[in-house]
Amino acid sequence: MKTVIAIIVAMVVSSAITVLVASSSSKNKVQERKDSEEDTNAEDLAKLRKEIVDLRAKANSQSAMVLSESSIRVRGVVTDPADLIDQLSADGADGADVESQKRVIHYFESLVDAGEEALPAISNFMAEGVDKEFGRPSFRQQLGITNAQAEEMRAFVTESWGEGSELRKKMGELWSNQEMSREEKMEKMREIGNSSREKFMGMMTDEQKAQMEQMGGSQEERVRNMMRGMMGGRGGGRGGR
Repeated sequence: MKTVIAIIVAMVVSSAITVLVASSSSKNKVQERKDSEEDTNAEDLAKLRKEIVDLRAKANSQSAMVLSESSIRVRGVVTDPADLIDQLSADGADGADVESQKRVIHYFESLVDAGEEALPAISNFMAEGVDKEFGRPSFRQQLGITNAQAEEMRAFVTESWGEGSELRKKMGELWSNQEMSREEKMEKMREIGNSSREKFMGMMTDEQKAQMEQMGGSQEERVRNMMRGMMGGRGGGRGGR
């Protein structure tokens, strides 16, 4: 009986040891598989991170190249210096009205912003010897006053109204006359001014006078401004702008 019990105990102990060994072996295999998977995942993650870094570096490099070569173009926006000069040279860019003036200013500012990159295009334009004027035509330009007429008009204005001229002296004496009322002085001064303007207009052609009439507005003011512009050899005729 004791022998049977000993055998049974031995079998139980053996079975328990076998189970424990098997369990331990299984746990070890699971842990090894888990460690292996973690190592693989870590390697894959490291590869992915490296690929992301490389892609970012490549994208930044390409963006810098695109910007440096100025290959980005927005429809309707002119940025190339040569194109800007072409726009300024166009017939419509004369600055004769507010909208045109805004565009001309924008093109010139864009050339300034381009800096040294605009120098070759500017140099090429200057080499062509093209003359371009901007701004609203002056009164003289609208009437087509020739250079010969302008010189004659300038000489008349300088002689009549320049420093030390007879008309200036006469106006000074008239204004300091205490025996005349203010209204009388103003009337005499208007007569002198009208006489001077009539002589000035006598240097114009009939066609120029007729064109001035068609312009409307105050003819007296236009001629006065034209005379002021020619005072002192400035050659103006800005038309009171």
